[in-house]
Amino acid sequence: MSETTEAVQGGQPGVRGSRAGYWGFGLAAGYAVFVRFYQGAGGTIGVPGTSTPESLPSWYMANYVAGLIILLGGVACLFLTQPRVRTIPHQSPVLPGKQIPKPLMLAACLSPVLLGGVFSVTHGVAGAFTHLLELCGAIEMDYPDDWETLNVTSMNLWNILFYEPWFIAMGVCLLCSALRYLRDTGSTEDAIGRVRRVAVALIGVLVVASSLTVIMGWNFEIG
Repeated sequence: MSETTEAVQGGQPGVRGSRAGYWGFGLAAGYAVFVRFYQGAGGTIGVPGTSTPESLPSWYMANYVAGLIILLGGVACLFLTQPRVRTIPHQSPVLPGKQIPKPLMLAACLSPVLLGGVFSVTHGVAGAFTHLLELCGAIEMDYPDDWETLNVTSMNLWNILFYEPWFIAMGVCLLCSALRYLRDTGSTEDAIGRVRRVAVALIGVLVVASSLTVIMGWNFEIG
């Protein structure tokens, strides 16, 4: 029995793959609803300051847009790890009961998820590192003028203890979901290994580059 067949029928590979998908969807949905949508609606928990009145509308809209993008990432995790989710309904006039074609999945789901996973892990690792440096007094970061008041210590603690760990966990789920899809759809272990190595290398390079950008203060604002 092929690995793909096992996954469809609930065999062990599918079970392992589903964990990344379920965790990715859960992390995405929880963060989108209880953080982004909450803050977009005016919630202040987790917000270490107040925005200027002129920037509030864009702040609220940015949270809603980010929440929707994050939700899409969570749904993508399910599509990549759950064959039944990416099965076209039998009522469809096009490819009824078939899996979504791999080229379409590659362009619309797999590639964005791989890029999103690299970005999320990079964001989490570099962000936690630089905020820890600022909390320890080793560096001083620049923040946008959109903040009317800002508690920098609170900003650093929220990022180190909550926001950046979420980015790392979500990024790992995205990358694991992508690798699961490649394995379940017949990609060779050599090909999967190359994708994994490229992702890790990109993360390493981007973490170093983004951390240096913040530490050296190369005209870069965060927050």
